[in-house]
Amino acid sequence: MMRSANRTEAITINDMNYRHVYHAGNFADVLKHVALTLCLDYLLKKDGPLCIIDAHAGAGLYDLNSEEAARTGEWRKGIGLLLEAAAPPPPDLEPYLGLVDDDMRLGQYPGSPLLISRMKRTKDRLIACELHEPTFKTLRTVLEPTENKLVLWGNAYGCIRANLPPAERRGLVLIDPPFEKKDEFDTLIRQMTQWKRRWATGVFLLWYPIKAHLQVDELKDAARALGMPRTWFAETLVYPRDQPNTMNGCGILLFNAPYTIPERVEALLCHIKAVMALYEVYFGWLAPDQAP
Repeated sequence: MMRSANRTEAITINDMNYRHVYHAGNFADVLKHVALTLCLDYLLKKDGPLCIIDAHAGAGLYDLNSEEAARTGEWRKGIGLLLEAAAPPPPDLEPYLGLVDDDMRLGQYPGSPLLISRMKRTKDRLIACELHEPTFKTLRTVLEPTENKLVLWGNAYGCIRANLPPAERRGLVLIDPPFEKKDEFDTLIRQMTQWKRRWATGVFLLWYPIKAHLQVDELKDAARALGMPRTWFAETLVYPRDQPNTMNGCGILLFNAPYTIPERVEALLCHIKAVMALYEVYFGWLAPDQAP
């Protein structure tokens, strides 16, 4: 279920500690946002209200004509290629493309909190958290028209702890750290145990980068050992995963994966790989379907 939303002027963040404007709309955003929109589309089919937490929300809307975005042009090899593809997109890709198309025509790309705000119903609650103060102020402006939302300035993991379990009992948590800290993977491995303890039935969508030196295997091993039902992963690579000194790809972990979503994302990845000329895609189950 989708709703129209007021368009908000994209504001460029100039502080070099905030980097997503360089990468908005790239291959990593495509994977994350395709999975997010399909998960929400599935969850919205039931009448009960949802609580949706975007723990690392970012600015919400990005100007692709800004100096930062123009410097990398990463969106051209991501969402740009999907929108320009000659063949009609698979039906499961249409919800995502429909949510970003109007912004792209204006030279903008919407971040995850804005995508969520356009999909949610009035009775669904959005909690969007951002630590970087100038980015938080931009996010608050972007989400101002959104009903039933809470925009928080603070630590993402503290936000998750403070709001789980939600009163709505159903929903999704998106975890998308900037990975600026060297121990971010260790932190995530510790945090996953808390998420299970606090909300064992919640849907958690975690994004991570793939670089040669990062603890990707350890993260997936920890997710497997956690034993939350229907734990699944998907990865998109633009270079071989062991190539040094580059970001070679990214992945997502999905805990309590909604039924049919992994299979539908897997089918879309074959299309995305061809259109975006990706090096490789990987996906698979880490934990079986079982009662928590």
